[in-house]
Amino acid sequence: MNPNTRRRFLHRSALAFTALALHPVSRAAAARSLTLSAATIPDPDGHHPALRLQGDWLVIAISDGRYSGLGEISHSLDDAACLRRVRELFTAHIAARQLSREFPAELANGAFATAPDFVTATAISGLDQALHDLVAQREGVPVWQLFAPKPAQDSVPCYLSTNRALRSREPVDFVRATAAALALGVAAVKITPFKAVEPPGDPLVQAEAGFTVLDAVRAAHPLISLRVDCHERFTPEATATLLPRFARYNLTWLEEPCPPGPVLAELRAKAGMPFAIGELFFGETRFRELIEQRRADVIMPDPKHVGGFGPLVRVCRLAEKLGGQVSPHNPSGPIATCAAVHAAAVSRAVNSVELILTSDPTRQPGRELLTDGRLLIPRTAGWGLSQAQLSAQTGARFGPIKV
Repeated sequence: MNPNTRRRFLHRSALAFTALALHPVSRAAAARSLTLSAATIPDPDGHHPALRLQGDWLVIAISDGRYSGLGEISHSLDDAACLRRVRELFTAHIAARQLSREFPAELANGAFATAPDFVTATAISGLDQALHDLVAQREGVPVWQLFAPKPAQDSVPCYLSTNRALRSREPVDFVRATAAALALGVAAVKITPFKAVEPPGDPLVQAEAGFTVLDAVRAAHPLISLRVDCHERFTPEATATLLPRFARYNLTWLEEPCPPGPVLAELRAKAGMPFAIGELFFGETRFRELIEQRRADVIMPDPKHVGGFGPLVRVCRLAEKLGGQVSPHNPSGPIATCAAVHAAAVSRAVNSVELILTSDPTRQPGRELLTDGRLLIPRTAGWGLSQAQLSAQTGARFGPIKV
């Protein structure tokens, strides 16, 4: 060997050995094969017939033998099918790959760029969350720090959604649930009072029960920031007729009054109140339409359905460029809650985060981060909630996906 070539070879070998010695965990972890497991966390509040998205909390874990990255796949509307899809996608696109910081983005721009159905969208989202958590744990940083050197904000306002904690849905139940949410220190609540609006009935007649609820909540709590979610139950024509009635309640926003479409721009212009839209959208395209065509003031990507954490961040940055506001949709468990909070650390476009109110205070997602109505940005590695901590808090038992 030429002496100069030999010296260069030895020098490079020494550098490589030094790098391996300085980073033994990440190098060793990179060489390990990845494994997949899942756990179902029973949600006593998640099965009422009035709920749009029913079910338990489903969490998946991708492990390299030392670290485990967590993702949530709750509320796909078919848990067994979603678990099967997770296993198929993991086997096809993740199991044999070497994990790197760039790998989740490569998937999001490639095999995970499209989803043919809602189940697949949820499966992709959970896998992306878990990969980001695993990468961040390997690097010893919070997930948000994979995207930003310092947090865009140290905390983010939150509001409590009362819908899932209700066993009965009389006006007094909504008032009590609102009081229970306020007792957690927030000043903002979302209610969903229009379950009686169902085709083929007259939506204007059916809506009266919901307005009775609104009257009761606003009378009992006149100063709270109040959001109303309609779950697309009204037609555009009924929405237009009812807008003056909604305006009387001084709402922070009106959420999904009718199915999304171009008519939302016209309705929003007439409304005199903000519209919040987009909780079940996958990817960026439809959120771009909402902002550019002025169909919504607040867009609501859900970490479990938008494609995962990477796509959630992309939607937030899209909103920054186009002047929109983001409030991640999150009627969910602890991992989706972590993802929503970490998005607020990446982007100031996130103006609030949704938390569900639970009937069991010990199962309240995000409670450890909640201070004076705001959620603190985690500073520990990964989501800030490990698999061991999650199991200790909820009794989650992880095992192979067998469906």
